[in-house]
Amino acid sequence: MPAFSKSEMKRRIDALRAKLAEKQVDVAFLHTADNVFYMTGVPLLSEWGRPMWAILPASGPSAVCGAAIENENMEKHSSFDEVMAYGDDENVVQASLRICAEFIARRGSSKIRLGIEEELLPVGLFRAFQARFPEAELVEIGPLLAELRLIKSHEEIRLLELGADLAKIGADAFLEAMQDNVTELAVAAHAVAAVNKAMGALSINGLTSTYAYAQFGDHTMIPHLHPTSRRLKRGDLVALNIFPVVWGYCAELERTFVYGEPTPELRGPLDAVNEAFDAGKEAMKPGAVMSEIDALTRSILRKYDLDKYIRHGTGHAHGIMIGAASREEHGELRLYNKTKLAANMANSVEPGVYIPSVGGFRHSDVLIITESGARCITDFPRDIGL
Repeated sequence: MPAFSKSEMKRRIDALRAKLAEKQVDVAFLHTADNVFYMTGVPLLSEWGRPMWAILPASGPSAVCGAAIENENMEKHSSFDEVMAYGDDENVVQASLRICAEFIARRGSSKIRLGIEEELLPVGLFRAFQARFPEAELVEIGPLLAELRLIKSHEEIRLLELGADLAKIGADAFLEAMQDNVTELAVAAHAVAAVNKAMGALSINGLTSTYAYAQFGDHTMIPHLHPTSRRLKRGDLVALNIFPVVWGYCAELERTFVYGEPTPELRGPLDAVNEAFDAGKEAMKPGAVMSEIDALTRSILRKYDLDKYIRHGTGHAHGIMIGAASREEHGELRLYNKTKLAANMANSVEPGVYIPSVGGFRHSDVLIITESGARCITDFPRDIGL
């Protein structure tokens, strides 16, 4: 069963076509896994070295082109009119571009305005692209797709809500696994297993690439460190990170706590991050400027002389965040981003500080912006004591 209804996919296609017509772009030619998935419904969670393309004319038949090994995946899930497959008997980039060029050539003219994700197109692929479409005028359409993706539909929000429910189950399992001498690997594996088991019970068509990080002691300084054989001991700072990914849509739940009695050296930064975290969540509402929320949490951390230990923005958009995907730039809670929050955006709030020889401190929740405020979908105890 596809992740989204036919009406949802038609909404996306119609919306992009309207933007293409407005910009006088003849054909959108998409290559990133997240945008191909967003527009076609085909979940390519890993390319395995074989590109997939989505071709959407402003009017007329559309097509998705992928490796023959993905044929059933495309046939089952694509909302586009045609499915085209290539084999491994020649260079996969050249083979796929040739098939796509032949499809586009059916329009009768090679002198077209061709919309591409230029900012995200690797140089080598861009040159191959230019060679295959020498008469086309290449037009950047990445921002058009980014604008569409920033506001979530009801079906997208339901996926994120499912992910949030699974995150809380995973967090409970994470805490359940905590005991002296346990490894990060064992804790993270226990959490992921609980999430996947629950997804099977809560969803009739669940598809996952869920992951979890468990970081102990100085490993909390590296917030994206995958689990290791590091063993837990009393007094360790612990970073709990659960990332349920349902059909490519990622929720997250993060908590930092001490396994045992916190020392003053750990208690102080943790209290400061707690204050910044609560204030950032409270500020999330329609019309709020994303840069101002980042500035707010930074000002609180500055009050405790911790701003020099800030290493990232206050949060980011949530939606399609599969391994091969980029994030939604205009959903970043960062000082440079003047975008205003609007209803049905999904954003994390996760201020943090990383103090050498002490540890990393960060919580994260995902919030859905409503007409009058925001609701936290990953509600879970902030203050954890074990």
